[in-house]
Amino acid sequence: MTLAVAFAVATGTSQASENCDGLDAAVGSNLAFIADQLVFPDELSEARIANRQAVIDQLEQRRAAAGCTGEVEVPDADPNAALNGGAAENCDGLDGAVRNNLAFIEGQRRNPDAQSEARIANRQAVIDLLEDRRTLAGCTGEVTLTPGG
Repeated sequence: MTLAVAFAVATGTSQASENCDGLDAAVGSNLAFIADQLVFPDELSEARIANRQAVIDQLEQRRAAAGCTGEVEVPDADPNAALNGGAAENCDGLDGAVRNNLAFIEGQRRNPDAQSEARIANRQAVIDLLEDRRTLAGCTGEVTLTPGG
C-alpha cells in the first residue's frame, strides 16, 4: 500500500519538485562507490560499476529535467580513504548485509532443497567479500544473526 501511495504521489508531482542538492548527492555517492571499486577491485567490481553507472545515467537525466546545472564532484576522492578510516562504507549497513546473508544460509539449512548447497556457497562467498569490506572500513566485532549478539 505504501509503495502504491508513493508511486501515485511521485507520478502526480512535477519534475520541478526534484531537489538538485539531493540528486547531486546521489550522483556523488555513486561516483564515490565507483571510485572505491576501482581502488579496491574484486571479481564483482565490473558488474557493480556497470550497475552504478546505469544509476548515475538515470540520475543525470533527472538532473537535466529538473534544471540542475554544474558538475558533481566525488565527495571523497582520496584513493586512500578506506585505508585511512574515511571509507564511504557504513559498518551498520555492512553488518546488516552480513546478517541478511547469514539468515538466508540458516533458512537454507533448515529447509534444504536440491539447490541449497549452491545457494549456501554463493551466499558464503558474498559474506567473505562483505567481511573484506568490513575490514577495509575499520568495522570491528563479529556479526551474528541477532544485532549486538
